[in-house]
Amino acid sequence: MGEKKLNEYGMTPLTGKHYFVYGLGNFASQLSWTMVSTYLSIFYTDVFGLGTGAVALLMLIAKVWDGINDPMMGTLMERTHTKHGRFRPYIFVGAIFLVIFTILTFTVPGFGSTGKLVYAYITYIGLGMSYTMTNVPYLALPVVMTRDPKEINKLNAAQMMGMTIGQIVLNLFVLKLVLWFGKGNQAAGYHSTAILLAVIALPMFWAVAILSKERITVKKEDQGKVSDGLKMVFKNKNLMCAMLYSFFNMFGMLGRISVAVYFYLYCVQNFAFITIFMMMQMIVGTIIMPFTPKVIDKLGKRNTAILSMVIQGASLIVLFVGPYENIVFDFIVLIVYGLGYVAGPSGSGMMVDAIDDFDDKYGARNDGMAFSFQGCAIKIATAIANSLFLVVMGAFGYAGGVDMTPHIQTGINIAANLLPGIVFFVGIIPLLIYDLDKPGHMEAVRERLAKRDAAKKEATEAAAK
Repeated sequence: MGEKKLNEYGMTPLTGKHYFVYGLGNFASQLSWTMVSTYLSIFYTDVFGLGTGAVALLMLIAKVWDGINDPMMGTLMERTHTKHGRFRPYIFVGAIFLVIFTILTFTVPGFGSTGKLVYAYITYIGLGMSYTMTNVPYLALPVVMTRDPKEINKLNAAQMMGMTIGQIVLNLFVLKLVLWFGKGNQAAGYHSTAILLAVIALPMFWAVAILSKERITVKKEDQGKVSDGLKMVFKNKNLMCAMLYSFFNMFGMLGRISVAVYFYLYCVQNFAFITIFMMMQMIVGTIIMPFTPKVIDKLGKRNTAILSMVIQGASLIVLFVGPYENIVFDFIVLIVYGLGYVAGPSGSGMMVDAIDDFDDKYGARNDGMAFSFQGCAIKIATAIANSLFLVVMGAFGYAGGVDMTPHIQTGINIAANLLPGIVFFVGIIPLLIYDLDKPGHMEAVRERLAKRDAAKKEATEAAAK
């Protein structure tokens, strides 16, 4: 049997199987993450029985803590050395806890109001920590699977494709499953739906952990102190810009998702289209996602991200001021909004570039720490957005079971459309500072890194002889 062909970076090229399996991981994540980000707020207020203020405070506290433990997870990953790699063992184990806490979070216990609130804190915080344990190493995998920037872009595109397809599937079936399982009992419906999704997700996570091999390793002796890793994150200007972009992007996107169901239920008030409206941007995103690598090749990661933020911000502001009772208008605006998914892998790609550029300049990598900080930024953004948008709705008089008024509808419209639209435009600022998109720059960086790795390998083999 002949030797496997190596690419210009001295590695065996990835195959379609690698991209498919890696993308499967984010599909599985959505069966928990999108279930939570899309339906947990309305589950807590309309089924579990908590007030909007209590839910806002719960989500703020839980998500801020969740964000804090992301760097802790990154530190742990950086210090882990097993025969299966630094990241994959955590995906395998974390997935078990993730599916368990997803089920517990969507369970209504037979406690009093205080007991239920304590239960909500315990299960939601536990869910967030489980997601951290699974998702931080998952997002960091591309930087240890390959050196080839095109392969990294394809891996990131695959996980974004998995995300959008997972979101579509979840939004298409969740409310139907809740009704079918519950038969009039929403609590039972949400609980049974969570169990079904957990059973589907677990083997997908395990497939990623088993088949996504880590081929770029870091030796213990090449690692510095934890404090040095933290300093490297803040010293890396481009890494900070990429993380700030992710912060504002997720603030707008996930913050809106958490209250969008209120907008479609109580403002648009056309129940026949609720499911399709919840999925529209994801459907459009899935259609355009295969073209994303070509768009990024043409415009660059940064410019693609800027284009995306303009599209999403402008679309939501138009939806806020326009006649949202008009179904045709809603369809057109949401289709345009979905075009913003064209930047899908840009954020992760910019982070990888920043990590490699820093490694080239200073001879040190902190990929685990960097992606844990990205997770931290995203979760804190989601925490603030969820809480802020719910507080705005509450300030306008919304509460579970109240009669809807034009004043309350205005509050919901502000929370679901105007505020996230503004946030998308603010997110352009760090992108204007990011400066690694110069033609040929990253190609030269990776060529130097590949030569350095090859030299180290030769030196190690020579020493062993």
